[in-house]
Amino acid sequence: MLHYTLTPRPNAHQWHIIFTFHHSENATQSIKLANWVAGSYMIRDFCKHIIRIQATCNGHPVPLAQISKNEWQTPAQSGDYQIEYTVYANDLSVRASLLDNERGFIDGACLFLYLPERRDEACQVQFNDLPEGWRIETTLRQPENQKNHFQAAHYAELTDCPFELGAHIETLHFTAHGIPHRIALSGHYPDFDRQRLLADCQKICEHALALFSADFAPFSEYLFLLHLGDNIYGGLEHSNSTALHADRKAMPPRNMAQPTADYATLLGLISHEYFHAWNVKTIKPAEFAPYDLDQEAYTEQLWAYEGITSYYDDLMLARSQVISPEAYLNLLAQTITRVHRNAGRKQQTLAQSSFAAWHKYYKQDENSPNAITSYYQQGALAALCLDAHLRQQQRPPLDFMMRSLYMQTRLNRTYYTASEWQKFVQDIAQFNLTDFFQAALHSTDDLPLERSLKTLGIELRWYSTPRSDLGKLVTEFPENTPAPDIGCRAKQQTDRATISHVFTGSSAEHAALKAGDSIIAINGYACTDFIAQTETQIGDRHTVHYFRHGVLHQTTLTVQAAAANTAYLKIVDSARLQAWMTRS
Repeated sequence: MLHYTLTPRPNAHQWHIIFTFHHSENATQSIKLANWVAGSYMIRDFCKHIIRIQATCNGHPVPLAQISKNEWQTPAQSGDYQIEYTVYANDLSVRASLLDNERGFIDGACLFLYLPERRDEACQVQFNDLPEGWRIETTLRQPENQKNHFQAAHYAELTDCPFELGAHIETLHFTAHGIPHRIALSGHYPDFDRQRLLADCQKICEHALALFSADFAPFSEYLFLLHLGDNIYGGLEHSNSTALHADRKAMPPRNMAQPTADYATLLGLISHEYFHAWNVKTIKPAEFAPYDLDQEAYTEQLWAYEGITSYYDDLMLARSQVISPEAYLNLLAQTITRVHRNAGRKQQTLAQSSFAAWHKYYKQDENSPNAITSYYQQGALAALCLDAHLRQQQRPPLDFMMRSLYMQTRLNRTYYTASEWQKFVQDIAQFNLTDFFQAALHSTDDLPLERSLKTLGIELRWYSTPRSDLGKLVTEFPENTPAPDIGCRAKQQTDRATISHVFTGSSAEHAALKAGDSIIAINGYACTDFIAQTETQIGDRHTVHYFRHGVLHQTTLTVQAAAANTAYLKIVDSARLQAWMTRS
């Protein structure tokens, strides 16, 4: 068995780790640390946080040769090895490790060294000298009568079960279809309605379990590790748990009638990561079986795993009745608007977006809105169109496809290439979807949203509105009066604004403005509210003074009409909407 002993040094944000194993051959042994974590598709170079590393064999110091950024090699000597190393841990995220005087969090990929040829061997983790009162939440098994000891069947399980540690962890419990679930809360947060949170989470989980068949759940327990803080958001899926970050304002207040926007966002995040237990942790691309955490694992299928999951996350909130169908349609309108305001959808296909996640989606810059599209948001809309297309053709809907994919994977451990995934769906539907997949995944043509939504009982119309309007559900469509727009984003300070993004074809682009420009005056007056001072009337011309690299410049900004890319939705067929809102 491989053994890890972890000793925290909270004030220094360091984990001191001793990795122990027996090496039986007189040959060198390779030791590695992962370069990325499953579910977050970017090379993270976790090895950069190793402060020091040294080795002994049979109690005597031995050289440890570093042969690449994340790989070391022992000498050609058999015996009992101890690899002693220290890792700096101060990353407030769901994909790494953090340690301070209040809490600790560990995603195992960033912390546990591994032996490439022994990844199937059982592992034990032991925590020593934890601060007084600290306890641990994880889904790893705990040997009987061994406090702070945990066992994993292999390295994959070790890195798929994150740890939350601290003295102030509040744990809430509920069951869904007889399966125990718990929510471990950490951080600082005000009082909130615990029963409302538990009831809503139970509804979401029961809906997902029923969708895929609760008798064949991929886990026997489930843990939500929810850390609450200031202006944070994110999640990372695991097989029987998830790590979540949310703003403390997102917790449901007592006596709340309808979910607040912040609380609905939290529920959507919970729904999204929970759905991943089936879609990406069980059903997964062939390129991820197994995960190679040493290098990029390219696939064109992220739209099917993140996009379809993003389609279902808010939809399940409505289907499980934790939000109303009307509230869901408001969220859907906002997703449609965000995708259509992104000129990058005309430059990058969904398949390309999936493949390029490693160096484009996860490494965005000021030009990203003009160059890339989101396999999350546009992928969700592609899933909606696929679902509507199947329903319109009176074929089994996407619910049935996902359930079939899951059962096939569960029974046969079959993982899919892009073409195999598409063929599976076509075979179940008994309908040729080649043209649909070609247009939706491999072209930059807009998705057939108007037609698809009509199939689901919804009419979509496009409006020219201010950027603050992200779209909505209406009872009657209003008159469409074009709004003024200058086509950029800027961060306003007291007496200036700094441009962060300039959009393709916009007034700002025509005025030769670019990200980083510091706007100091509009028409001779101090720039105290850049948007209000410039987005006046369509056709207005403004004299803009700005600094670029310390040099004063002047340009003329001509206000354009905002593009008609804001989605307004209206319910036109309640029966079709109700059929869609009902699990198939």
